[in-house]
Amino acid sequence: MEVKSRMMGDSSAYKSTLDCFIKTLKNDGPFAFYKGFIPNFGRLGSWNVIMFLTLEQVKKFVRSIESP
Repeated sequence: MEVKSRMMGDSSAYKSTLDCFIKTLKNDGPFAFYKGFIPNFGRLGSWNVIMFLTLEQVKKFVRSIESP
């Protein structure tokens, strides 16, 4: 995600996506690619938990209707 954000922000500073990746790795280190990981994981992780819990409850409800 970091490479995409940097390319969209200042594409004139980089020749290609690979160039952006290499420069980011050299200048900021490998942890630069994990910026925003915790907020994204919190948002997507909580959504997935709620979605799968809801899906299981709906499946359970449908099964109870199908077999009297």
